[in-house]
Amino acid sequence: LQAISAYAPHPNAAKLWMEFLYSDEGQIIWMKGYCHPIREPDLRARNVVPQELLDKLPDVSGAVFPTNDQLVQGKEAIVANWDAVVGANVTDAQ
Repeated sequence: LQAISAYAPHPNAAKLWMEFLYSDEGQIIWMKGYCHPIREPDLRARNVVPQELLDKLPDVSGAVFPTNDQLVQGKEAIVANWDAVVGANVTDAQ
């Protein structure tokens, strides 16, 4: 999950950082760290990832991802408790 704070002092720099993270180069850096980035299927389809890098990735068969309902519940819990835990009010940014 990536987000830019509504109170970020340099939101354009944050946008550029996010664009880099989702670029081919950024996604391959994630893969070098043994992650399966969100754009991996696209990178594989275009054959832009070296095979030796693909061979090093961990097996993710059997991985379980949250349902949309679970994601909504998680968001609600974060919004409800963020201020108490982090000390920043998120209700103004919604």
